[in-house]
Amino acid sequence: MKHQSQPLFSLDRESTASGLRAAASSALLVASADMAEARSLALPVTLIEVSRSQDGITFRPDAGTGAGTDLALAQVMLVAIGCLPLSSRGRDELARMGAFWEERTGGPAPQSLAVRGEDLPSRRLAVLEWLVLQMSDERQTAAVRSTRLMRELGLLRRQHEETQAGFRDLEMFLYRNVSQKRMLDITLSPIAGQLPLTLRGGAQLVQRLPGASAGLSDISIHIANETPPADGILHASLSSLEGGDTLAIWEVPANTLRHGWLRLSLERALGPDAVTLVLSVSYQGSSTVKLSNSVQHPEQRFWAQMGDHSTPNVPALQIWRWIAGASAPLAATAILPVGGKNRLRRVLGETLTTARDMNDSNQMLRLQPNTSALLVHVLEERLAGAILSGVALPGARHVYADVRTYHADAPPVEYQIALAPHSAHRPHDGEVPAFRPQFASDWIRLAPQEDGQVHLILPEPLDQPCDVYMLTRLPKGVLNNHFGWSTFANLTLQY
Repeated sequence: MKHQSQPLFSLDRESTASGLRAAASSALLVASADMAEARSLALPVTLIEVSRSQDGITFRPDAGTGAGTDLALAQVMLVAIGCLPLSSRGRDELARMGAFWEERTGGPAPQSLAVRGEDLPSRRLAVLEWLVLQMSDERQTAAVRSTRLMRELGLLRRQHEETQAGFRDLEMFLYRNVSQKRMLDITLSPIAGQLPLTLRGGAQLVQRLPGASAGLSDISIHIANETPPADGILHASLSSLEGGDTLAIWEVPANTLRHGWLRLSLERALGPDAVTLVLSVSYQGSSTVKLSNSVQHPEQRFWAQMGDHSTPNVPALQIWRWIAGASAPLAATAILPVGGKNRLRRVLGETLTTARDMNDSNQMLRLQPNTSALLVHVLEERLAGAILSGVALPGARHVYADVRTYHADAPPVEYQIALAPHSAHRPHDGEVPAFRPQFASDWIRLAPQEDGQVHLILPEPLDQPCDVYMLTRLPKGVLNNHFGWSTFANLTLQY
């Protein structure tokens, strides 16, 4: 939080009119016994009255009436340019103040001015001459200090820019080259037997989110519909309760909703500043959208609001986190905010396990043990393949994955990635679609335990959702597939 600078002390209008505003940043220390005579000199600087107290020395700005708020020694040090003794009693008081100053600060007290002359005009002239010389020295010192500070500020600015650039480069390197995974932090699972929250056309659910806001990157809600609504749009928005700022807006065609988790993602995790987050979900359409219910919350502020009514049940939620203020690749099935421009989506292990065996569509493939790599075990005399349904969305231009055969005694294995339109008729088990040439990568041959990648670069962005095929085969002349633990990992789509 930024703090506005406050004046060291304020003077009333009468004092300001008397000329003290001309040098509000400079002050003379005057003993209380000399204040009346010091005022009569009408000096163009602020006067600070010095007096003894039970705690030592008291400093008080002169407001023309002798009243004012006591100043701390640290405040006085910023503005005092000298001491003005006008009598022997005042000189003694300022001497005691000097001892107090040196004891508290470890440095010398401001210089005392020796005032010459007996009448008021000559005394005023002597003080003004001293002030001119003192302020001239202060001005030169301040100019040198200002120049040095400006030079140091420029150096700090360059260092800050270099640091920021270094962090941006590190973030981009991790973003593009490291298998990052947004972390699941909170799961409020659906409760069996609970009636869902039903959104009809125009209805809105408002839910205060549990947990801290820092680092929040994704919110999942659980759709309870067994069949998608025929029409309409599901709207969701994330806002801060304190300022009412809208942080993200999502729009999802209702006919694409499926039973299960709907993941609403941010391109960049929320920053470190703590805010209270509110999720709003509404449906516009002729049907209904059902959201699964989760636990009951004892605090009313966390109750779900449905129009004018509230319910103690919290809707089923998942909250994901990442480094505060940093970006990470999106999950392939995540929904981007309206206007989002995230260019990289990564299909990680839990999504890879939804891939179906091309040779037996009733079977899901599994991960290689102790890895996040999908096992597409190479077969003899035919292709082996895994099919991920509809993960290549419109706009994708580049699809690639890490590939590796995990056993030292395995044969050489060839790898390929290909795309087929999701709406197209899927071949029978064991049949390979007639891929368009630009929708299939070249075959990449790898030796056992050799790390590699297979890339499919499209000449034009996709204009429709596509299924991703991950294929393996044995090279010509190789007949034995023993230990052919061929895998795909970190499937990535560049948009």
